[in-house]
Amino acid sequence: MLRREYLEIIAPYNFWGREVDTGIWRDIYVEKILRAFSIPSIVVSVTGVRRAGKTYICRQVLRRLIEQGMRKEQTLYINLEDPSLQPYLSTDFLQDLYDTYRHYLNPGDETVMVLDEVQNLPGWERWVRATMEKNEDTRIIVTGSSSKIMGVELSHILTGRYIDVRVYPLSFIEYLRFRDVSTENIDIRRREVENAFMEYLEYGGFPTVVLTKDREMRREFLKELFESIVTRDIAARYSLRKIHELKSSVVILLQSISAMSSVQKVVNILKSTGVKISPVTVNEYLHYLQESLLFQFVPIFSYKVKDHMQYPKKVYCVDTGLINAVAFRMSENLGRLAENVVATELFHRYGDNSVFYWKDRMGREVDFVIVENRKPLQLIQVTWDVGNRRTRDREIRAILSAAEELSVDKLLILTANTEERLRINQRDIEMVPIWKWLLQTESR
Repeated sequence: MLRREYLEIIAPYNFWGREVDTGIWRDIYVEKILRAFSIPSIVVSVTGVRRAGKTYICRQVLRRLIEQGMRKEQTLYINLEDPSLQPYLSTDFLQDLYDTYRHYLNPGDETVMVLDEVQNLPGWERWVRATMEKNEDTRIIVTGSSSKIMGVELSHILTGRYIDVRVYPLSFIEYLRFRDVSTENIDIRRREVENAFMEYLEYGGFPTVVLTKDREMRREFLKELFESIVTRDIAARYSLRKIHELKSSVVILLQSISAMSSVQKVVNILKSTGVKISPVTVNEYLHYLQESLLFQFVPIFSYKVKDHMQYPKKVYCVDTGLINAVAFRMSENLGRLAENVVATELFHRYGDNSVFYWKDRMGREVDFVIVENRKPLQLIQVTWDVGNRRTRDREIRAILSAAEELSVDKLLILTANTEERLRINQRDIEMVPIWKWLLQTESR
């Protein structure tokens, strides 16, 4: 059924309706999506934690296509979180809207369509598949803030016909661009970049936070975002009733970032505060928190199945601003926050499944092992202060032990401000300030 009023509802989000704000460009994601479109009949799923910037990136993709010659009327953007659409949400409504758009605005040419926050529409997966099969001239981008919806469900319906682009809060390079801090002549601007890095550690990389000057407003935004993620993206989506239990579990994980955590550890801490909860429930919570893309859990690297079962995983949050706003004071945890920033950057560069940690029976530990095809390629240690001789020696011994066991030659120690090269036991170790390493673009 053709309903012209549907076009009036969505017009404010579309370039053919009015001029649309595309924000500050994040080219790395725009190029990834456009490269994916070079593959015929591919659906692109854009996933990321709430407010990471998915909407603006999709607008930028449409703007780029228009700049390359596509008519504005060949683009279609549907915001499925728009309150005006809530009374209508169904696949029948979506079909009517699409048919109306085709009839009045773009009867015969290619279309690029964005379905934003698609998890709000029951049955969207089958509609997308049917539309792609019937309309070879339609390309579709779907966005969402859950790895489950964009992974398991989409892969089941569209086996081999989709590519996922994971969006993170701003990397440090992007952060500097948003703050208009140049990275040219870095040695001259070193103090300015170092100060920016400290602020990045404290407030994180959510675009709205970075563009907000008032520090108190930044904290309020982060606290409200935390509430929104917990209540809307987790509790409401999975029909959880005991919100206090869930929030308490999240806070415990935030207080445990860059450290090993386990179901039993969370259970024990909650019980010590008077909250009785079963390991099964906590395990479900941790699963939901990872699916919401709020946390990532890093396993030990080992060829032994027993080690994977025995050793707990290390926990990292998607953004240090959330950690500081909800869990603890930055000044007391610089090393752990820095390690969290490095972890997020590694996920961005290499993917979730390529990052591990290492630990031996002597208790020596290396923060990150980068793995490709089950082969360790690089060891990375993060330590804020190597000025202390005992700390320095401990970190060096650990990375050398891991290098010997795993036969890895590429060894890196990331620090607050120390920069030097070491040659020990016929192995080279490079020490680099964390902020300088974050400005490198290798494997991005």
